[in-house]
Amino acid sequence: MGELFICNTSSNYISKINTKLLEEELRIKLVCDNNEKIGPHGISRYNDKLLVANSYSNSLSIIDIQKNIEIERHFIGMNCNDVVAAGNFAYILCSELNNVTVFDLLEGKVVEEIPCGDMPHSIDINKQHKLLIISNFGDDSLTLIDYAKNEIVGNIRVGAYPSKAMFTVDGRHVLVCESFIGSDFRGSIGMISLKNRKIVNRVAVGNSPVDMFLNENECYVSNFGEGSVSILDINHFKEIKRINTGGMPRGIVKEQNNIFVGDNYNNLLIKIDVNSGIKTNIPIGSEPTGMILL
Repeated sequence: MGELFICNTSSNYISKINTKLLEEELRIKLVCDNNEKIGPHGISRYNDKLLVANSYSNSLSIIDIQKNIEIERHFIGMNCNDVVAAGNFAYILCSELNNVTVFDLLEGKVVEEIPCGDMPHSIDINKQHKLLIISNFGDDSLTLIDYAKNEIVGNIRVGAYPSKAMFTVDGRHVLVCESFIGSDFRGSIGMISLKNRKIVNRVAVGNSPVDMFLNENECYVSNFGEGSVSILDINHFKEIKRINTGGMPRGIVKEQNNIFVGDNYNNLLIKIDVNSGIKTNIPIGSEPTGMILL
């Protein structure tokens, strides 16, 4: 069983969870002065380190996984939401600047800014094709970037308030959470072909889907507005199961037969056995958001 790292956005620390025991092993504190708010929001891996996008302090934290400490922090730009790494470069979303900031991790400096849509919220990477996909929450679009050239190669219209976009494991499609957050409409997951860059399928899920976890055959969706998780069959593109969690589920990952989801409302990590439906939980920090399983 692995280790799960969770960004607690309203707390200045990352929770490290032992998934086998469902225990918080330790808290990686982000150094702050005078009650400064850091706001860890998005997280990804870079070699033997973790990269954390901090939405309140507009910064990137670099965490040593072996020592479980923050070793560097760099100012990036206003409202950093999410981050991925390719080679020795980090690509960080700055939601208030409407761009992707390219940060050289060896030199420790910003080297380029790539414009995207309004209020970018999530970023995912396809290293095989050297592509980034960004969900633009404010203008109902996705931006596709060739990161080998740092050029925009596509803009794709999608449903209202896209909160998350991810490449499928086979690299042929992108799935997007069309959250319709704040409305009376159910949210949906759209499937976009990378050949023609158009939506080729769509399935309704719960209210306000905000995050996803994908494997080869299934997609796990956290429905923030109704306290549930949808499980989709990717091959037949249909919802095959919905599990009530309560609260406001946000970040989500799956390990073996267990789903782990952060509850923003109750500040819990919920573990769900997919086969039995049995749910257990533990308290963690305030507003658990981004998470990564190592």
